[in-house]
Amino acid sequence: MNNTILISHPRNWGVDEELVKKITNSVLIEKGYQSNVELSLLFVGKIRAKKLNIQHRQKTYIPQVLEFPMSKKADEDGMIRLGDIVICTQKLKYEIKFQKSDLKTILYQWLSHGIDNLNK
Repeated sequence: MNNTILISHPRNWGVDEELVKKITNSVLIEKGYQSNVELSLLFVGKIRAKKLNIQHRQKTYIPQVLEFPMSKKADEDGMIRLGDIVICTQKLKYEIKFQKSDLKTILYQWLSHGIDNLNK
């Protein structure tokens, strides 16, 4: 069974969903999740990111990445539902320009960080 990557995003988010899935799967494999993992990615704007940060962490700034862990163990169907990673789309695009980098590099770094936090 392969990894399942679920993506939710605004209509005008401007990022290639297949590229995001490919990058995410690469990070999962690097972290030891070859298959049987379900991970949800939610791309949001600044307002929603800030609201989630206030609601769940009592922090008032706009975060780049938030993580919501579910499980590190396989369910009855053999799938590990690792959790949700929330990424602020505007911050992602800003960071690409600020670091004079590309989507693959920044998203790889952020997803790696997010998956590490789901594993804690």
